[in-house]
Amino acid sequence: MIDYAWGHAVISDELYAEINSNCNFSNYNRTSSCDIALNKYFEVYNLIDMYSLYTPTCFNSTVTSKPIPLARNNHEIWNKRASGYDPCVEYYTDIYFNQRDVQKALHANVSGSIAYNWTHCSDVIKVWNDSPFTILPTIKTP
Repeated sequence: MIDYAWGHAVISDELYAEINSNCNFSNYNRTSSCDIALNKYFEVYNLIDMYSLYTPTCFNSTVTSKPIPLARNNHEIWNKRASGYDPCVEYYTDIYFNQRDVQKALHANVSGSIAYNWTHCSDVIKVWNDSPFTILPTIKTP
């Protein structure tokens, strides 16, 4: 992700060098200097959508799980979203997949034993520890 951000001019050469000199991604335990550099990296992504660099971010603070009617020519109301990329989809799916009836239909967390909500990206590595932190050592350039 760091190389991707640098290669697409999302982060500066200086920040790229700082991350590469302070972070060892083969080691799960990061140093404080690495954390500082990574925090600078993530600050950039507060401004843009890290998964779709060239589309707008979700600025709607009143996002709901129901479609928002869109006006067309001030007369016609559409109860569906415009086609294409929706930068707010993360909010809709978070709401949807945390509904008890949806979890029951998917046979997910039916016992209620999972103490955290479903999210797109989470720190699940704190509770899910049977996979490596990174597979980079496994992938080697020939």
